[in-house]
Amino acid sequence: MNDNCTNWLQVLESQAANNPEKIVFSESVSTSALGNKINYRGLAERAKSLAYTISQQCDFGDRVIILMPNSIDYVVGFFACVYAGVIAVPAYPPHKKKRDWSRLNSIVNDCEPKIALYQVNDESRITAWLSEHPLNITSLAIDLLESNNVIDWCPPILDKHDIAFLQYSSGSTGTPKGVMLSHDNLINNTQLIINNFELVENDKFINWLPLYHDMGFVGGMLSPLRAGVHIHLLPSAKVAQNPLVLFEAITELNITSAAAPNFIFDLAVERISEQEKQHLDLSSLRLFVNGAEPINAETLSKFNDYFSDTGLSPDVVKPSYGMAEACLLVTNTQMNTVFNTLKVDMNKLHIDKVVKDNISGKDIASSGVLIPEIEVKIVDKQTRVELPNGYVGEIMLKGKSISRGYWQKTELNTATFDQIVGEDYGFMATGDLGFIETQSGKQNLFVTGRQKELLIINGCNYYPQDIEHTLLTLSEQLMPHGAAIFEVNANSNTKEVVLIQELTRKALKQKNYQEIIKQIRALVTEVHELKLTSIVLLKPATLAKTSSGKIQRIATRNAYIHKQLSIVDSWQQDALVNIPLAPISSFTANNIATWVMQWIAIRISVDVSELSATQQLTQIGLDSIDAMTLTHELSKQLGLNLALEVSWSYPSIEALSDYLEHEFSSKESTKAAKATPTEGMI
Repeated sequence: MNDNCTNWLQVLESQAANNPEKIVFSESVSTSALGNKINYRGLAERAKSLAYTISQQCDFGDRVIILMPNSIDYVVGFFACVYAGVIAVPAYPPHKKKRDWSRLNSIVNDCEPKIALYQVNDESRITAWLSEHPLNITSLAIDLLESNNVIDWCPPILDKHDIAFLQYSSGSTGTPKGVMLSHDNLINNTQLIINNFELVENDKFINWLPLYHDMGFVGGMLSPLRAGVHIHLLPSAKVAQNPLVLFEAITELNITSAAAPNFIFDLAVERISEQEKQHLDLSSLRLFVNGAEPINAETLSKFNDYFSDTGLSPDVVKPSYGMAEACLLVTNTQMNTVFNTLKVDMNKLHIDKVVKDNISGKDIASSGVLIPEIEVKIVDKQTRVELPNGYVGEIMLKGKSISRGYWQKTELNTATFDQIVGEDYGFMATGDLGFIETQSGKQNLFVTGRQKELLIINGCNYYPQDIEHTLLTLSEQLMPHGAAIFEVNANSNTKEVVLIQELTRKALKQKNYQEIIKQIRALVTEVHELKLTSIVLLKPATLAKTSSGKIQRIATRNAYIHKQLSIVDSWQQDALVNIPLAPISSFTANNIATWVMQWIAIRISVDVSELSATQQLTQIGLDSIDAMTLTHELSKQLGLNLALEVSWSYPSIEALSDYLEHEFSSKESTKAAKATPTEGMI
């Protein structure tokens, strides 16, 4: 690796000069079997030839969009843009259906490319899409061009601060934004990736992540290429549909390095059978990065346990944190160490305080240790005042890897970049929430969620991924990783908590979904003490997700508001009404239970016939506010000074009623005893 390079033309030229015959990319069309491959010299020559064609139609700094699937051609397309002095825009082929063109149209309208690069297999889709688009975009089928223009190519004059490409955000929080990444940003961040993950020339990296995603492009293509690593490309859709494809390829090709979002680790455990696992050998893996979305400690533990008999070492999985605005890497779990976890009191975390609880706390996973080259600060979400360790706040970043901003987004750039923390200038506001905790002498970053997606209910913070993860094993009718939860404002100036859940194809055979809706309500209330006000069940494969599998909660929220969801069934909490209840006639356990069920029926808008005295309050759908309100009403009815938590303290309505009857009887006995004169008082 040449550490003196200042741009990506120099990086590839250096590799082509020093390692001309070394295979840098191979690809699989459908399975793990090796297909096409290319060495450094061949990659540089193809890039120069295509660059000459591009430069005949583009000026320096024009945009060229890449509309291809994961392939060697995709890599050629990017480096051709670098060699032509134009700005690459990694994207993907347009889908067959017009309704799926909106995101691609947003990207094109924003960056206004002169040329679209594609493969001839996608020509019909490209033609259909371009015919509907008002922009005058020239299309070039990269695999039909002759490679005889190398001698005519002239190198552009590149400055390290020139934009190499626009990384359009994966869209988990709204309209795609083009992150402007310079040659210098990328040189710095790929150096951090190579150093911190200790990439070396004899590594074999497998990349199934889409090359239009930052983790796939910077982590799975640019960094290993710069390190001289052999990169094997797999079709993204094949792995997302069946993670066994990825693990078979790791086994057959003796792969040493890989990366995936958190959901793939869940899917691998859920979908790879014991019989299939017997044929896997993961002993060659020394690095498996987990990133691109909030990391779940339970997922990591289950993954390590399940694949422990395949030769997988427990220190291979590396939870990490990054984002497109930083090119990619911000923090990472160090090599030869097992990822860190912390047991915390979730009730305290809901109010942004980190309190360790080694007895009954919940495990949360660290996203790795802070890297000296990227300064990380945690600040108050409103005031931007820096917070001490142990408090949750917004994550702020500063360093040479950080982008200068978003393409043509002046107002957003002003609000996001070059922010001041204390007296220090130049920070980027990530919009992510987290805290720093020192473990074994090193500062670990724990990422808790997205500020825009945070649910704030009754003064407590709830992270949507925690609630969504609860549903993973509830029922075979529910699609794993197919839930999105968010808030909407109701007409009465109150907040509604809406859960959208995708069904499996098997579930479509059902005629009645009310039972599974009840189970969802009960589980969320029981685990999180949070009451849902609306549940929507969707057709399979219709929940909005990003290219890397992230749930697009804001896009889903917008589709819910505008009634654009593919709904199979739904449930809506009726507006809370104050229907007066007759007082408890006599304070027997049976009468108390009847009154409690009537009160609950009104509170959660169900028929009292749906309730039973043997049900647990937490399984019915009451949240903590409901429980405290019920306790208050019972205190008034019975004339007792009841503890606030009494409603949660008994396993059923029946048990609670028995306790209350006993307490009332004891109170009455005490009153009677005090009212009757006894010997010695006369």
